[in-house]
Amino acid sequence: MQSAEDLHLRAELRGHEEDVRGVITSPLGVITASRDKTVRVWKESQDKQFLLDKSLVGHKSYVAPLAYIPGELMSDLPHGGIVSGSRDNTLRVWNVQTAHTIKVLEGHEYQVTGVIVRPDGCIVSCALDKSIRVWKDGKCIETLQGHEGPVQCLLLLPNGDFLSGSNDTTIKLWSNSKCAHTFLGHTDTVRQVISQLGLALLNNIGVVSASHDQTLRVWTVEGECVAELVGHTALVYNVACNYDGDLIASASEDNTVRTWRLDGQCLQTIEHPACVWDVAWLPYGDLVTACADYTARVFTARPDLAASAEAVAGFAAAVEARKQPQQAQQAQGQDASMAGQLPAGLKMEEASVLLQPGKKDGDTKIVKDGGAGVAYSWDAARGEWEKIGTVVGGPGDDTVAAGNQFHEGHQYDFVFDVDVADGVPPLKLPVNKGDDPYIAADKFIERNELPTSYREQIVEFILQKTDGAVSTSAPSYNADPFTGGGAYVPGAASNFPQPGTQQSYADPFTGAGGYVPGTPMDIDNSSIPQSSTSFSHIPQSDFELFGKALNSQAVLKKLRKFSQTLAESDTSRGLSLSQEQAGSRLDHLIARSNAAASSSSAGFTEADYTLLNSLLQWPAQQLFPAYDIARLVALDAEGAQHLATHAGTLTQDPSGVLGAALFRGTEEPQLPANQQTGLRLACNLCKQPPLHQWLQTHNAALMDRFAPCCSSTNKPVRLGFATFMLNLAVFFSTAAKSDTEGQAQALSGLSELLTATPPGETDTLCRALIAAGTISGINTESKQLAQDLNVRQIAKDIQQQPNLDAKLKAVSADVVSMLQ
Repeated sequence: MQSAEDLHLRAELRGHEEDVRGVITSPLGVITASRDKTVRVWKESQDKQFLLDKSLVGHKSYVAPLAYIPGELMSDLPHGGIVSGSRDNTLRVWNVQTAHTIKVLEGHEYQVTGVIVRPDGCIVSCALDKSIRVWKDGKCIETLQGHEGPVQCLLLLPNGDFLSGSNDTTIKLWSNSKCAHTFLGHTDTVRQVISQLGLALLNNIGVVSASHDQTLRVWTVEGECVAELVGHTALVYNVACNYDGDLIASASEDNTVRTWRLDGQCLQTIEHPACVWDVAWLPYGDLVTACADYTARVFTARPDLAASAEAVAGFAAAVEARKQPQQAQQAQGQDASMAGQLPAGLKMEEASVLLQPGKKDGDTKIVKDGGAGVAYSWDAARGEWEKIGTVVGGPGDDTVAAGNQFHEGHQYDFVFDVDVADGVPPLKLPVNKGDDPYIAADKFIERNELPTSYREQIVEFILQKTDGAVSTSAPSYNADPFTGGGAYVPGAASNFPQPGTQQSYADPFTGAGGYVPGTPMDIDNSSIPQSSTSFSHIPQSDFELFGKALNSQAVLKKLRKFSQTLAESDTSRGLSLSQEQAGSRLDHLIARSNAAASSSSAGFTEADYTLLNSLLQWPAQQLFPAYDIARLVALDAEGAQHLATHAGTLTQDPSGVLGAALFRGTEEPQLPANQQTGLRLACNLCKQPPLHQWLQTHNAALMDRFAPCCSSTNKPVRLGFATFMLNLAVFFSTAAKSDTEGQAQALSGLSELLTATPPGETDTLCRALIAAGTISGINTESKQLAQDLNVRQIAKDIQQQPNLDAKLKAVSADVVSMLQ
């Protein structure tokens, strides 16, 4: 058996769309489990590569624990199978040959955290409900109690007994359904206990445990701790022993895997781009790791199996990017600083470089993606760039100390334990100095699927615990539903206020089941031009555009998830994306769309347009990502021409792609996500001349469809509607002065918006007033109508508001003066 002192990258197993949470090795291949709710089976090919063999889909939440079922144990699995546990509180038994579930084991009250298979064919599972359950033929035949905290892991011993590790810091030995002994020594949660994969004990010593106390301990089977392995600097999530029983590998939240001898000597530290959740050994000594960067990796000591120099360089680049949190957080404007600390020959570049082919197979690029950097490698055989790693790291504040706490592969200034219910383990709430507590609370609520009614309590908790270290400003409105860590739940009832109730101004992308907020809307108020008249801010002459680039990773993830949802229904399967479309085609469309945000010509292809047309035909609940892509396509001259050519009418007639999509997304009840992204798209339709004729023909219908937005309880939707009306005002005053009906309709909508907007929403009020003033200046009829609609009095009332923003004060004064 080779030494583990010099393991090097052999292969990267890519395909999961979220963290790889679990990994085991078996005769069926390498098995991985992920936060993306899937289990995947990878087989080693004749050329020693690892290829995806099966994807097992069925769990309703993320999957972590796995166990192999030998073929002789179950009659309905003659070739063996897999059992997986999930946060959906169930276990599933899989026939890998057919990729189907043959049994669903239901009974646990909370997340399933561990699973083993006994020689008698019984499945044993543990969960956060503090229980251990024994299953036979799909039914629970026994429930074992004894731990005082959630049970995190199980280990089968050769004689049929088993061990369990718990949040109560203990390990218990179970024999004949009773606790025979309790191991004491760890000072925090015991996350994993291992021997030598059930073949033999650790060279006749015992077992090894991994703990949140950042240590590993070697125990005799009698419960005596004979060694403590110290070296990790954060929680240790998992530990595995090689088949010879003389080497240990551990996985940690400190973004490393460490290999150890049983005497406590650390042989090697293998850094990763993110938190490492799990490790497993292959029979011949290679090591498999499960990482939070969506990738499983195989490491080998054999030179003949080592990855190419280009692949190794790409992996190193991803690791280095993670180690430069300040540069990653400040990538925009400080790329040169970060690039100087990347591996030789690599630098931070714009995403547009991915539109050009690589110079050779394995050519590596580091590109900006939002506020981070992503490493890509050129695959010459497929003719496309393949993502190989994401910048991950701690906050960019230069006051961050070395002792910061880790959580899921990231450093934070604070990580709090939050008790949400009796009998449920505390949840981790990470916060950084300067964070908006409302944003932190929204992320926490979405990640843990908590009621949105908890929001104010969580905000208050953060403010108390951080003692003023976070931002105390009011919750900011959302800029981009694809920034942050949340996930919008289409059609969530909580997005729609009930009669007689009040609803906060929380964005649907934040509180009531939405993408978590990122940065404010990318509209610069200071850019509003001054007119040549005596007024300071009216009329407006330039369009306000939404040109912020997409968060590529979040958009791709959401689109692929939606496509999978469509594929699962007989009625919508035809709308789902093909494998090619969901892969490189989608990557290219997103890259070129982002290029359109900063370039006059993004170079869209016919394949891009075909894919966009397909996305715009999706049902309303899956439509908003397509709107967000289309808003950038509309900024490109050729892209706008394509949209205009395929616009059709603003009806449900499917022959018109753009018109039908806008019609479908504004059907009642309107989803706030569709309102927000649809309004941004409508704003950007104003930029390029090819769309002006369509806009002139359909502006009245657009205002009708978006009319509910002016009285929306959602703050970002109101702001989006005000911006759309401002752009229409500019359009009427420049290209459609004769459209008196459209001008009248716009003024009526603006009057309603101004009446419905609460005091303090400066941006919304400014845009609405500037729009009303701009239209009022077109002709005497419009001015008279504005007076009849009481716009002047509304502006005067705004002037009287206490602590009025200086700009809003000036704008309202302009309107009052114009309409006197």
